[in-house]
Amino acid sequence: MTVNDNEAPVANCQNLTVQLDANGAGSITTGDVNNGSSDNCGIASYALNNSSFNCANTGANTVVLTVFDIHGNSSTCTATITVQDNINPTITCPANITVSNDAGLCSAV
Repeated sequence: MTVNDNEAPVANCQNLTVQLDANGAGSITTGDVNNGSSDNCGIASYALNNSSFNCANTGANTVVLTVFDIHGNSSTCTATITVQDNINPTITCPANITVSNDAGLCSAV
């Protein structure tokens, strides 16, 4: 008698919000997106189609989580990853500059 596991795992995702760091980068893991996925014989691994984000990804992004069971079956779910850039820019002002007026004029170039 041969026993086969043809039942795909149940993939459950959750949406997330990611804050970009001072370098404009953010990342997630499969554990962040996974929301209790299960399988009748056991889960072997998880994979994400995208786990790194930058300033170009600000706003809503869709990622796909794939769940693989121990017998090679797989299932997917999608999650919305909202990327936020909440770090204010910094500026360094130059030193003061003194400019003298041109002779006979009330301005200078």
